[in-house]
Amino acid sequence: MWIGSPWLATAAVWTVFVACIDSPADPVAPAARVVGTWDPVTCGEPHRVAIELEDEDGYRVSGSTRCALGSLAINAPHFGIYRGRIYAWALDEPTIRSITPLEITVDEPIVRWFVETPR
Repeated sequence: MWIGSPWLATAAVWTVFVACIDSPADPVAPAARVVGTWDPVTCGEPHRVAIELEDEDGYRVSGSTRCALGSLAINAPHFGIYRGRIYAWALDEPTIRSITPLEITVDEPIVRWFVETPR
């Protein structure tokens, strides 16, 4: 009975240790968060909304979510001007639709903007 105790303690320690190093930390914390919002009631058929942004140096950030959620947050690595687009797409459709160009000045830790619902 006492022989199994050290093995159980070792297994428990390694399990906790491995859980702590499961994923590497983000090397650079984002300077800001860009939050795009739209009216989820007007989404219509189920689809996704994607936002793609690029800074002046060519660094790209993007994300997508279901339209019915009504918002999408993207981490911006630094302050500055970002250009890009927001659009709607669905898994069963080969093309994207409702493309709207964007230009956003990120000068605060949280930048929010309201866009017309991408359909």
